Amino acid sequence: MGAERTMGRERPRTARSWAELHPQAALLDGALPGPDLVRALDSLTVPDQDDTALVEVMAGWGRIISWAVARQADVVAEMARRAPGSRVDFIADDIASRLGVSRRAGEGVVALAAGLATFPRVHDALGRGDLDPRKAAALLAETDHLPESIAATLHDAVLPGAPTMTVPQLRAQVRKVETTLDPAAAAGRHERARADRCVRLVHAPDAMAWIHALLPAPDAMTVVTALDALAAASDPRDPRGVDARRADALTDLCRHHLDSGLDLSGTPLPNRQHRRPHLQLTVSAPVGVGVGVGVGELRGTAELAGYGPVPISAVQHLLAEADWRPVLTDPATGEVIARGARTYRPSAAVAAWIVDRDVTCTFPGCRVPAARCDLDHIEPFDHDDPGSGGPTTADNLQALCRHHHRLKTTGSWSPRRDGSTGSTLWTSPTGHSYVRAPVSTDPGWIPPPRPPDRRPSC
Repeated sequence: MGAERTMGRERPRTARSWAELHPQAALLDGALPGPDLVRALDSLTVPDQDDTALVEVMAGWGRIISWAVARQADVVAEMARRAPGSRVDFIADDIASRLGVSRRAGEGVVALAAGLATFPRVHDALGRGDLDPRKAAALLAETDHLPESIAATLHDAVLPGAPTMTVPQLRAQVRKVETTLDPAAAAGRHERARADRCVRLVHAPDAMAWIHALLPAPDAMTVVTALDALAAASDPRDPRGVDARRADALTDLCRHHLDSGLDLSGTPLPNRQHRRPHLQLTVSAPVGVGVGVGVGELRGTAELAGYGPVPISAVQHLLAEADWRPVLTDPATGEVIARGARTYRPSAAVAAWIVDRDVTCTFPGCRVPAARCDLDHIEPFDHDDPGSGGPTTADNLQALCRHHHRLKTTGSWSPRRDGSTGSTLWTSPTGHSYVRAPVSTDPGWIPPPRPPDRRPSC
């Protein structure tokens, strides 16, 4: 069994590919959306499909939804073209009434159609199913404040990687590319936005209130009262508005605990991955060399861990006070490459390297910061025989949030890290593969453009 005879000798059978094992799923995988795919999907008897095929049936219908939204947008754009100038604003009412939705929802349909008409590459990506409607709307919304030429350039930069990004990842990538394409303009927008910083109290039901975090009303009023008192104690000639003073007071309170490393009782704050709580900024070497220049004179982008890319001007006041630590990055990927072991727990140096390298949980689409993740052995560590299991080395460790750590341990998902590219390949129980590319820690690094995928029609 398991072998075939040739010329009197036996040889093992070649393992069959995923497509050979799952022909129906392979037929649907990546098929372009359109009437042919609708007919193919609609003709299937769903309960008769295996688990692997069901994933592709679901994905196929997702592409059909994107295709349908793009086609609907074409119709709405034609409605706008035909409407007299005074009636363009009323198209949303027509849509809301016919679809039985709110006017705000109708306005969203009109806005999406207008954006897709202005940027045909985004329209085509939606029509091919490369983007779902939420991603297309997010991409257009994130670039709505930019001139059309700059927005189109930005779309060209982010669209190749958009199919494998979540909406928050896509928004973060748009911000990163935007600050790189025009850092001076991004810095100006940041300064205008920074002037609006504030802490607000919003009443809520059940004796609750929001101060950018939901709290019991007495606790919320304690925070607001304390911030009001600190704001009132500032110099009467202080040019900042009261909202800005409240925001700065809240920041100062929190920074005091990070700087001291102590909680309210004077007890040291707990460490994670051998590190005390702190802000982590990553800047390019030329920016670091120019730390001593005047505020606002530096140009470029910084990576603020847990948030994403920000203009240098937004964090320049922190650089002079920071503890500096150099890291070496791969110019091809932007990943940290420079930070054996037979113990289960990694050393502080190895743990710090993994946190710097992985940036977030290494499950595709997860954005939990690596500093809050578990350090997981890709090849399991053998507690009974440490010499035979996976080693506690950087190549065999990865950051996983607690949820995805459990998914790997009990959910039959298996990762494999490619040390040459920094990518992690995850294989699901149905045999589908998903790639989590390395996260660049170089603020100025932008991935090279990739040719668009050519999918066969169904």
